[in-house]
Amino acid sequence: MFQKATIAGGIFFLSGMTGEASMNDRIVTGEILDQRLAQCGVRIDGTEIATLRPFIETSEALTGTFRINVTKRSRSGTSMTSQSNRFANGSLGETVLAVDRPSTVVIDMQVNGMDGKTYCRVNAEIELEEPSIRL
Repeated sequence: MFQKATIAGGIFFLSGMTGEASMNDRIVTGEILDQRLAQCGVRIDGTEIATLRPFIETSEALTGTFRINVTKRSRSGTSMTSQSNRFANGSLGETVLAVDRPSTVVIDMQVNGMDGKTYCRVNAEIELEEPSIRL
């Protein structure tokens, strides 16, 4: 099931079933499936261009793999970006994806341990509204 959210002028609004968001941190949280994870999700920042940064916070130095697929629909068309990599020491590193505004973004992310066990996943559809004009 998708989490639905709207980001308007730097403010994050959420209405959905799976996950939470913080208006201060602009985070789409994932479903945690392993007790060693304190948090997982995608941070969203930026005004003209939105940056998406997948992350996990762990109680142990976990290793594994992650993949994130982002589908963006906007006036300029539809595009899909996929990234996958190994991670170590309980950190996904500095993965950054960028999308234009306004757009609708579908995020599909999964983080797995080296044994193949799923640690967390994110399935969300986000509306990135046009940035507000500042005078």
